[in-house]
Amino acid sequence: MKPPVKLSPRLFLSAALFTLAAASLPAQEVFPLGSDRELFCDDTMVASMSDCQILVHQPVPQEIAITCDQPWEGNSCGYWTVLYDDQARLYRAYAQGWAQGDGVHPSHPLVIMTFESEDGIHWTRPNIGQFEWEGSKDNNIILNETAIHAECHDFSPFIDTNPNAKPEARYKGIGKGMDSKGLFAYQSPDGLHWTPMSTEPVYTDGAFDTQNITFWSEKEQKYILYYRIFSEGGYSGTRMIARAVSDDYLHWTNEGPLVFPEGEGPVPEAQYYVNQIRPYYRAPNVYIGFPARYVDNGLQRATESLPQWDRRQERMTQERRYGTAVTDSVYITSRDGKHFRRSNEAFLSPGLKTKDNWAYGDNYLAWTVIETDSLRDDCPRELSLYATESSFTGTVSRMRRFTLRIDGFGSVHAKNTIGEMVTRPFTFSGKELSLNVGTAAAGFVKMEFLDEAGEPIPGFTLEECDMFFGDTLDWRCSWNGSTDVSSLAGKTVSLRFVMREADLYSMKFEE
Repeated sequence: MKPPVKLSPRLFLSAALFTLAAASLPAQEVFPLGSDRELFCDDTMVASMSDCQILVHQPVPQEIAITCDQPWEGNSCGYWTVLYDDQARLYRAYAQGWAQGDGVHPSHPLVIMTFESEDGIHWTRPNIGQFEWEGSKDNNIILNETAIHAECHDFSPFIDTNPNAKPEARYKGIGKGMDSKGLFAYQSPDGLHWTPMSTEPVYTDGAFDTQNITFWSEKEQKYILYYRIFSEGGYSGTRMIARAVSDDYLHWTNEGPLVFPEGEGPVPEAQYYVNQIRPYYRAPNVYIGFPARYVDNGLQRATESLPQWDRRQERMTQERRYGTAVTDSVYITSRDGKHFRRSNEAFLSPGLKTKDNWAYGDNYLAWTVIETDSLRDDCPRELSLYATESSFTGTVSRMRRFTLRIDGFGSVHAKNTIGEMVTRPFTFSGKELSLNVGTAAAGFVKMEFLDEAGEPIPGFTLEECDMFFGDTLDWRCSWNGSTDVSSLAGKTVSLRFVMREADLYSMKFEE
């Protein structure tokens, strides 16, 4: 079989000239795609690429969503969770309210607080009226040290989609007691009024001193827990992520650390501080997480050039790493929830220096991404992500909103040299192939189906494919004007994409 040849840039407008030899496919297990959406945020579906790459798309900073400046809040408000409650038709955000002593400003006890929004953009503090702070119950506190186990280091709730979940436990969550080694379970009917599900920790096999995540997995039909461990046990070694599963949210089975290819997991130089893993709502077969990377290069000349050196020195009177450590975030992906890949570059970096960044605790992404309206003209809906900012740099902290194209974590990207990508063999169900795809004005995308031998399938060849150029979340591919691919459903096929100045974000076979 001939190797693929490159298209001349001068010839890409002529469909008759797309006479490329089919790419040879390495022997791979057939992927049962079905009608699931597949994201091109990693190379899971990629058999080969030429003049293409997996490109990480960094989220775009938008407005400050929430400033934590109330007396019960402070400079270390974090471990954010942002959810959409379709019954209440509200977005809800949760975080710990905490002022951490920094050598100048005193600390105060930790509380758990909530915020709400009708659009995911403009946020308010609901007056819950449950717990007293300095003589008043006019606040948004939902848990404090009288309701939890002597302060909860973090609290991570979720809306339980298990069809067997009881109404009083439609929301569930976990938190770590500061004076107890373990995670405690809580339930709530509305996300505002919480009660413990047990008087003892439900899980104790870990370190837990960060945001630990739980959710109901439709795919696995179990509750999943992703939590903090250290490579040498206890609190020694490298910060890592482990996993446990449960049928009832009270009894958990340890499944051990997450597995990464060599060179892609946490290392002593870049440890994973949180995990933020969850099935992506448009592709529940894909688990995606946003670990913050903890990096401490010590006292270097560059350390003194970071913002607010005087404040860093003050923090170092408490602990040196409070002034020298810095944090950013990557994304990780998995198809089974156990074996993960890491993005090949940072997803959320500190960026150009301002007085309120490059701090330890910044750039921690909230759990998890949500869909919101775009504020730009008539643009389609987009993903909103939220991250910590100005952590531990004064008396207040903030949460900033970021935006990203739907499915836009990563893409198969071609520059101005015509490239191609061949998928691994797969089977599908459905009638039309939908692509989330965008090109430059001079860009294009064409594709063809290949059979098990790697040969073009008549009726679905590159020459017969109708060229795409533009930018859309849902392009229905066609060959000679027809979008119907149902004759190939159930058969083992591959897709070969030929593209220039283009990004392919996701694909899905629609019924």
